[in-house]
Amino acid sequence: MIRDWHPSLVLSLTTAAEMAAYGASSLPADLTKASITWHHLPIPDFGTPKAKTRESWTNASRLAHASLASGGKVLAHCKGGCGRSGMILLRLMVEHGEPPDTALSRLRRTRPCAVETDAQMIWATRPGR
Repeated sequence: MIRDWHPSLVLSLTTAAEMAAYGASSLPADLTKASITWHHLPIPDFGTPKAKTRESWTNASRLAHASLASGGKVLAHCKGGCGRSGMILLRLMVEHGEPPDTALSRLRRTRPCAVETDAQMIWATRPGR
């Protein structure tokens, strides 16, 4: 369970429709009840953040880096735990200063399917875009 891992921040990358379809509509309230910060960045499956989500990314990134800097844990999830989650985690690693190739290699040692499309790779590895 998420609570057992004790993340300080959960980034949900699924759409509201996906959350509802998989019985996770109560996740935001459940996390709040457990004193876990929740941030929603809805991204279509196999997609990258659209304009509105990109604006929300600035806040999510700031929250994630602050959480990690204070010793907290960040959990990013999507439907399968590969493309969208991998893209977001890779982006955080690159923003923190890790070279993209090194970060991707390290991430894929843990999750071989991390980052599924070329567009996700570009978004994750070119933070100035």
